[in-house]
Amino acid sequence: MQGVLDSTAWDEGLSAITRAVRADHLVAVLPHEMDDPHALVTPLAWGSGVADENIWALADYPADVAVLSRLLPAGRMVLQDDVVPLPVLCQLAVFEGAIRPMGGRHAAVARTTAGGFVAACRGRIEKPFSDSERATLTDLLPILTSALNLKRHVQLLKGRVATLEAALDDLSTGVIFLDVQRRVLRANSAAETIFARTGQLLTMPAMLWGGGGMESRRLARIIDESSGAITLVRSETALPLAVRALRMPAPEGGAIPVPRKTATILFVSDPNRPAPAGITGLCAAFGLTPRETDIVALLVAGEGPADIAARLGISLGNVRGHLNRIFGKTGTGSQAQLVALCLSAIH
Repeated sequence: MQGVLDSTAWDEGLSAITRAVRADHLVAVLPHEMDDPHALVTPLAWGSGVADENIWALADYPADVAVLSRLLPAGRMVLQDDVVPLPVLCQLAVFEGAIRPMGGRHAAVARTTAGGFVAACRGRIEKPFSDSERATLTDLLPILTSALNLKRHVQLLKGRVATLEAALDDLSTGVIFLDVQRRVLRANSAAETIFARTGQLLTMPAMLWGGGGMESRRLARIIDESSGAITLVRSETALPLAVRALRMPAPEGGAIPVPRKTATILFVSDPNRPAPAGITGLCAAFGLTPRETDIVALLVAGEGPADIAARLGISLGNVRGHLNRIFGKTGTGSQAQLVALCLSAIH
């Protein structure tokens, strides 16, 4: 289980299972979670005793993985030949693309409780797995399946975090995550730019402050209270920074006690920061959604509402509803005014 977070321990654990049953290699593949919008598109595959590229190739055949999973018994290791005869296996694209390059002839296989399968394999000159070896694998299968599921969830979580970080870095507003001691946990690109340009907000490593004694106390107050907004004076030639503090949401259900000084998110706006270039940057500055940005880009390119509806695969009424929201956000009253605003801003 330690290997769920430690890749070295994970590899060592799979190798130990492989050695325990005198297998040449062990592979496991799980399907992605279809109802999770953040899930990976392909299954997740791990293994021991075989080249990584051959293990990962299993993930390129999700349909075949699903077929094999349905054929195999759940929770019990059996000889592959008893449930999936070699002629049947050879007809699947996954055989030529991933299984055959791994080598081996004799396999003990089982479907995991979460779908997908686990296979332990031996070379052609070896004997098939014995009853005792299959029993050992069957005993280990629940533990391995639990570890695989945890590994998948950790990997999916990492994917969500990466997506969130990329989205934060696209924002023109600085976003800073603080712990209860005001230490910076994460700052997006805009916040890092503010730090670099102004030399303000940061003093000792990763600690926040203001521009002076009074500024520091005002900033500390809204951080400690996790609410409020202030402006921080910089210099006579620079406009003040606008800072707003927001309390991090408490865990649902109240199962985890929330400390008195809850962690905080700071939003920092720098009026001196150059506006982002291009249509996408302009739309982001107005707070338009990705769909609204697509509509504005098509309008500027000369498309009419009916053409936009056809290109985006939505109804004309839907396009008009988006346009009304765009007019409200940009302070324009017509398509002509909106296009003129965009053209004047990007040229």
